[in-house]
Amino acid sequence: MSRQFLAVIGGVVLVTAVAGASTYRGPNFVEPGDAGSSRDDAADVKNPNGSGPVTSIAGSLEGGGGFRSVDGDYQDVYRIFVSDPSIFKISLTDTTFGVPDSMMFLFNKDGNPIMASDNTSPQNFNPILDNIGGSGGQGQFFDQPGIYYLAITSAPSQAFVDNVDGVATLLFDLFEQPFGSIGPAQGAENLTWTSEWTTPNPANFGDYDLFVSGVDSLPIPGPAGLAVLAVAGLVGTRRRRA
Repeated sequence: MSRQFLAVIGGVVLVTAVAGASTYRGPNFVEPGDAGSSRDDAADVKNPNGSGPVTSIAGSLEGGGGFRSVDGDYQDVYRIFVSDPSIFKISLTDTTFGVPDSMMFLFNKDGNPIMASDNTSPQNFNPILDNIGGSGGQGQFFDQPGIYYLAITSAPSQAFVDNVDGVATLLFDLFEQPFGSIGPAQGAENLTWTSEWTTPNPANFGDYDLFVSGVDSLPIPGPAGLAVLAVAGLVGTRRRRA
């Protein structure tokens, strides 16, 4: 969710945007309102002209809105276009009013789990999604350009699905693998996530600023434009491998 402050100076209303305001700044995307917490209400990451790279994503998790409640804004989900998986990387920078402890997740367009992170390292508790460094110039976790879903959450809120017996299955094993970027938990690769999250810590809320690599703007038009981008990205990948 985004935040704005109003100031009245000489009868003129000024709107000052902080991290998470409803504006777009060229290649730097700022959360428009509330990004939503599922694939169904994810915010589209796009530049005003519907083209070009996106280099950062800023927003905020508002928490319980002043109440220590687990019901509130603890997860933000974005629909992104990964144009170059070989350089795809998303890292979180520290901010003055940043989320104290967060997690990040990536799903493909169908909701299958791709990668996640709790902490970069034992010395850096910010999450990181790093697909760089695969063999043959490919990505570590995926190598197909296209539409993906990026989520940032208030730890320890994790993505899960309910199986046929009503038992929750975590899609990533972040408790056993708390550092770096990790792939799906064993047996979870083909499960489909839509909106399910485990309980967050109500004290974990604040702003976030993500540095982004390998992501281009979603087009302003609808599915036809997305198809064009997907084909262009695939052609570019094949050329690099040739």
